[in-house]
Amino acid sequence: MARENNKICRVFKALAEPKRYRIVTMLANGKMSASEILKHFNVTQPHDMRLLIDAELVNNQRIGKSVMYELNPEMLQNMIDVLTAIQHPETADSADEAE
Repeated sequence: MARENNKICRVFKALAEPKRYRIVTMLANGKMSASEILKHFNVTQPHDMRLLIDAELVNNQRIGKSVMYELNPEMLQNMIDVLTAIQHPETADSADEAE
């Protein structure tokens, strides 16, 4: 449980910076190459992409000379589950009891 909490905290920390949040909202429309993402920003920070990948919020894949990025649907679902448990703690308690 503590490991899952740490993962979720890394996600929210990654999203706390406006540029990284904007990248995630752009990726909500589908896969994008690094160059497509960079077109939207004056300054590029590979550090921003690394944080999103380390938080498991974004997956990357090298295709030839390009790097493609996409959202990680499993982590998005984890975030939804966590927020639902916060909003409806009684649901989370009954789910824990079922396990």
